[in-house]
Amino acid sequence: MLFGLQPVQAKTQVAADVENISAQSQPRRSEQLEKEVANSPPDSERLQRLASVYAAEGDLASAKRTIDRALALFPDDNDVKMANANILLWQGRLKQSRLQADDVARHYPDYPGLAEFRTALERVQDDRAARLIGAAVNVGVADVSFPLRNNQTWTTQVGSASFRVSDSGSLTTTIDMEQREQSDVRLVAEYAHRLDNGFVSIGVAATPNADFREKWSVRAAGKYNVSRSLSIVADGKLADYSTNMVVAVGAGLEYRPAPDFFLTARTINLFGGGENYRFGGVLRGDYRPEGKVGFFVLAAEYPDAEADGTRQLRSFAGGMVVPLGQGWTLRLTGEDDRRENSYHRRAVNVGIGWRFGGS
Repeated sequence: MLFGLQPVQAKTQVAADVENISAQSQPRRSEQLEKEVANSPPDSERLQRLASVYAAEGDLASAKRTIDRALALFPDDNDVKMANANILLWQGRLKQSRLQADDVARHYPDYPGLAEFRTALERVQDDRAARLIGAAVNVGVADVSFPLRNNQTWTTQVGSASFRVSDSGSLTTTIDMEQREQSDVRLVAEYAHRLDNGFVSIGVAATPNADFREKWSVRAAGKYNVSRSLSIVADGKLADYSTNMVVAVGAGLEYRPAPDFFLTARTINLFGGGENYRFGGVLRGDYRPEGKVGFFVLAAEYPDAEADGTRQLRSFAGGMVVPLGQGWTLRLTGEDDRRENSYHRRAVNVGIGWRFGGS
């Protein structure tokens, strides 16, 4: 559950059922309930139950859409209102959740479970007071070969920290150092804002005394969930290198054929960098089971900009994420990159991360 919060055992169907449904491990139970809802007269209890199943499957966006439908049909139903308050709480939208619970209290001060809900809400607020919600460190080593000179060993060290700055916004700061023949240290700050059906983010980066990385860059990205299984993703970047300025724009689709599987296809379009236009793309597959070992694989060919200009880069990567408990995860990845008329890089990376409220 979001932020490690356990569902409030109140009268609402959503609050009462989520934990039990999760324990039953029936991730596609929603399909049966969707048919029941579609083929039956509007019923508040049935809609609440469908919302609870969506929440148990981790699909809070669909849970919110379903309970919004119930609210539109049954605006005076206190059970529906409290179901909405619970879903808002799980989404991290504390202000809206509190307002919904206050509305129930005005009409039904003794609503069963209202006091427990407010206690849970206060607990989440107290947990957030620390503000720090995650941190990670990563180290990597790469063997790099060139057409006409000896191999080199490159290393990377990355450290990041994430902070919650609002109910729906977080800020991540990163220090990224890469050592080649010279060393570049890049400083990055990125703000992400969660939406009902996705997210948007904007980031800035700077590399003091840059040798091969950009001197500065600005990046924006977003994701919109069209349905439970399909999302649109997009991003754009403006970067200034010592020899040229480039603009990169990408768009694609993320498909979720099953609750723990994600398939992403994305284009990369680059303008500048000594040429008018270059095109590339990325294919990625992820297996992300909750609390279990996950994997990813990636294949890409795209225009890669560095200080020496823009070259096509062909990349293959794969890795695994191992949960260690108490919010800690271990990440292991391998990469194989071939940059046109430049280098062949083979790298191994090891990282460890911590997420507040993780399991």
